[in-house]
Parts: sequence; structure tokens; C-alpha cells
Amino acid sequence: MNDQTFFQLQALELRELLKKAGDDPILTPQLRERLDEAERVLEKSGREPGSLLPNDPGDLARAAIFLRGPGVQGSLGIHAALAGEALIQYERMFTEQALHDEREAARQAGRQRRRRGTPVPSLLLTGTPRGSFGLEFVAQPTEGGTMVGIHAQSLRNVADALVHVADSTAETLEKTILMIPPRMLSPLQKFMATLVHYGAELRLAFPDRPAKSLPMEQIKKASELLEREISQEMVDVSGKFRGLTRESGVFDLRTPTGEVITGTVADEMTEDDLERIDALTNHDCIATMQKTLFRKVTGPTSPTYVLVNATPLGASSSEAN
Repeated sequence: MNDQTFFQLQALELRELLKKAGDDPILTPQLRERLDEAERVLEKSGREPGSLLPNDPGDLARAAIFLRGPGVQGSLGIHAALAGEALIQYERMFTEQALHDEREAARQAGRQRRRRGTPVPSLLLTGTPRGSFGLEFVAQPTEGGTMVGIHAQSLRNVADALVHVADSTAETLEKTILMIPPRMLSPLQKFMATLVHYGAELRLAFPDRPAKSLPMEQIKKASELLEREISQEMVDVSGKFRGLTRESGVFDLRTPTGEVITGTVADEMTEDDLERIDALTNHDCIATMQKTLFRKVTGPTSPTYVLVNATPLGASSSEAN
């Protein structure tokens, strides 16, 4: 760990200690003096006092997560299963968020969907900064670097989602969930559950804004809330496809019992996918959907659906693709 990183971590720890010290007449002035010194060093080094990564406009979209707890051996290392599962689920959250953000960017540019053949957004592990053990990663460059800005925002959106969920109560969770892409909920639940299993605290760091910390108790409460209030599963439903709207991506499916299922198509679908599925309008098909059930504090529980694929009824796997 270099001197800059040491002082950055020290400043973050001192801020937390200051909050706990309150108005202590002896401890508070000492902590404030040490914090001022650490921030002076950081200002001279060109780092923002609240960030854990150097700010370089030429960098790829990047971020880091720092973990602390029983599964972490100080600054020396981390339990392999904790690091592996945390990265897997964090990348899945990023992928779903980035797909959503890419679709929004395409829509604003006059297209309904991502371009055909565009790689699925992913992360590259680039380092393991030490402190409370860290995992640093960047977004895999795509389309000649044109997605860097979008993916940087996606990384920030993932962090914001984690913080908002951690701050939610049973009364406010529904509003929070509406801000998160539906396909991101499953890896978010698994990420939180992994941290709880290993008793890990989380700090989210960026090169261009202050770090955000989630203590273990807050993570545990959020994980329990998600587990209790939300359930997701993949379902195959047969019925007559009634079409979809290109701008909003809303679809309708009428089942043999007369029930009409309405939802949105998955963010990863391209224009070609929409053309293929739209051709099924007024035909019998098998629709593969992600079904989400949210238990509301008041009012009936109603499922939401995301269409992942649809194929003609009786089609072979080769015909479906």
C-alpha cells in the first residue's frame, strides 16, 4: 500500500471515529487534528479527500469495493469464497444496470435498443488495494470506448442502489425497488446475502466522488428485508402473444385460462430480438419470463414480469434461435 492510499484510508477511518466520539472534549480535538493532517497530504497528492481512487479523466470506468470483517484478514488477504462470490454478484449487478443504461442511451439517441452484436457489459479485476481488503475493477471497454461514460454512471448507479436498499424500511422498500432494473434484483439479493454470511462490512469507492460505507448491521437488515419481501423465479408460460410496443417495450400475453400477462421486455434484447418476437403477435407461443413478487405493506400482492424470450409453440431449440 503506497503512502497516498494509506492516508486516504486513514482519513476515512478518522471520519468514522469522529462520528462516534461526538463531543468528547479530549478525543474529538485529537481526531480532528489527525484528520486535518491526512487531508492536507491528500490535497497535495491531487486526490479528493473523500475518494479512494486517483481521479484521472483518461481512465476507464472503474470502482472498488473494500471489505472488512471475519472473512477478511486485516490488510493481508480475504477468504477466497467471499471475494469470488462478491465479485460474481457485483459484476452481475453491473451487467444488468449497464444493459439498462445502454438501452436508455440508445433510446435518447433515436434507437429503441442496443446495437446487434454489442458485447454484454462486464468487469475486469485490475487490483487488490489493501486497507480493509479491496477489490478494484474497471468496465470492459466496448464500442471503441464510447461506452465509458455510460458504464461509469452504471457503476455509480449500482452503488446508489446498494445504499438506497440498505437505507430502506418495509414501508419505503417498494419505492426503492422501482428505481432498480428488475433483472438486477437477484444478484443484489445474493450479493447482500454473501456479505451477511461472512459478516462483512462494505465500502464503495470511486475516483470522482466520496466513498460510501455500509456497516454489517445495516447490510444484515437490508438482506433480511429483501429475502422477506421479494421473490423471483424464471417461468415458461404458454399463450397467445398479443404484441409489444417498441418505444416502451411493454408486451401482452393471453394464457389459455384468459389471464392477460403484461410486462416489459428484457434490457438485453436487440432490435432483431424485438422483430422476431413481434412476429409472434396473435400466435401461440412459449414465453420465458422473470416473475417478481413483491409483498406490499398495504394492498394486494401482484407479480411483475420481464420477458426474456418467446418462441413459437412447438418450435425446436434450433428454430427458437
